[in-house]
Amino acid sequence: MRKLLTLDVGTTAVKVSLFGEDLKLIKSVINEYQLLTPKSDIVEMQPEVYWENAVAGIRSVMEQTKTPPEEVVCVTCTTQGETLIPVGANKQPLHNAIVWLDSRAGNEADIIAEKFDPAAFYAKTGLPEVNAYCPVSKMLWVKNNLPDIYAKTEKLLLLEDFFILKFSGEYATDPGLMCSTGYYDIVDNRVWDDILTAFSMDASKIPPVFPCGAVVGKLLPEVAGELGLSADTVVSTSAMDQISAAIGAGNTEAGIVQESTGTCLAVVATVDKPDLSKWSPVTVHCHGIAGKYIDLTVCQTAGIILKWFRNEFCHDIVAESGEAAFERMSELAASAPPLSKGLFLFPHFTGIQAGIQAPQADERARGVFLGAGLDVGRDCFIRAIMESVGYMLRENIEMMRVEPSHVIALGGGSKSDVWCQIKANILGNKIVVMETEEIASLGAAMLGGAACGLFPDLPGAAEVFSQSKTFSPETETVAAYKRGYERYLKLYESLKPLFNPL
Repeated sequence: MRKLLTLDVGTTAVKVSLFGEDLKLIKSVINEYQLLTPKSDIVEMQPEVYWENAVAGIRSVMEQTKTPPEEVVCVTCTTQGETLIPVGANKQPLHNAIVWLDSRAGNEADIIAEKFDPAAFYAKTGLPEVNAYCPVSKMLWVKNNLPDIYAKTEKLLLLEDFFILKFSGEYATDPGLMCSTGYYDIVDNRVWDDILTAFSMDASKIPPVFPCGAVVGKLLPEVAGELGLSADTVVSTSAMDQISAAIGAGNTEAGIVQESTGTCLAVVATVDKPDLSKWSPVTVHCHGIAGKYIDLTVCQTAGIILKWFRNEFCHDIVAESGEAAFERMSELAASAPPLSKGLFLFPHFTGIQAGIQAPQADERARGVFLGAGLDVGRDCFIRAIMESVGYMLRENIEMMRVEPSHVIALGGGSKSDVWCQIKANILGNKIVVMETEEIASLGAAMLGGAACGLFPDLPGAAEVFSQSKTFSPETETVAAYKRGYERYLKLYESLKPLFNPL
């Protein structure tokens, strides 16, 4: 059976996964690494550490599954966005990777923003703002602060580009990765030369743009030997992790929305044509399918609030249940009534200098529980946390002006049947949970399979896999949550005057 090998290169770990041509996961191996943070605004990683961990993961997967090298037809890599690596003429890194979390380029972001106002920047890039995390700011920082390295740089690579180079010896990138750089025109689907030339930056330092899910080449023979693979294995482009996850979830048609409740809440909707005519807080990225786009919003605190509550107020549950503590907390939430006896949570816990990012932007905002009474127990607090994330999800979907046919649930929150049912009732819409948890890796496998001809296209690949659970809205509870949502929407305006720091 032909197989597909994928890498999901995250902030602190690389996950290597092997899929069959039926897109069933055969094996995953995770190798972790430590970021370099010498200063509060500097976050780096040695490029060779990324590579060494990927090599170890690939060899481990191949050995554990006893897969013959010739059965692996394609290797595909999905990664975090915004991480930048300058590479010299010898195709070797000239500097540590400047990780997406790195914020040293704040001054450069301000300089760029002075010349390109948010509306003009949004109209080209789909990004609501140019900030220190954008590769366009990092590129200018390298030019201004490391001129010798900038002069020697042949290509400025994003993380997926770096792996493509290591695998194949070729320079290549794709729209599903470039769309978060700030120097990519997502409308005309090309490098945005104007913003680079405005600051005397060289567009030739950007690698050639291939479509998502396109063949770049084959494994270099010496690399194939190092990995335990065949030199006939194809190397393909993919997309960054959020877009790859959309593909893996089957979010390939307008009207489909996916939400991922992990530490944060990420909401992704497929759209045929984005509205970039006026500024919006909704980020717009290129989809992995040519001609389509995704709308994206991220709320900084979601599942992390439940984790905080567990750590601070559920010591007995942790002692009794261990790793099953969240399951026990879900049982408590199920025992509380809808609307949690009048207890509401304003779920923005990141605090001063972070606050709300979406749908409003207010760095002063703090989390607030409202409506506690002597009849309100721990079960209501847990349920109120879950309900607040459901309300926040609905608010973001409405901000996107999308009427979803259904909502696909991903992340740790999707493991709680109670939470999924709460979301279905708040949205008045069907919640679908995927069978596999490795959604970003699955999307990369689909892109790789389409690139090497295993599937006619991505929608064709999506027909191969299945969904595991569906949660339909319950009529009476939907009506109760409609009233609850109306009250939730009033919380911010009511609390806003109180958010000024003491």
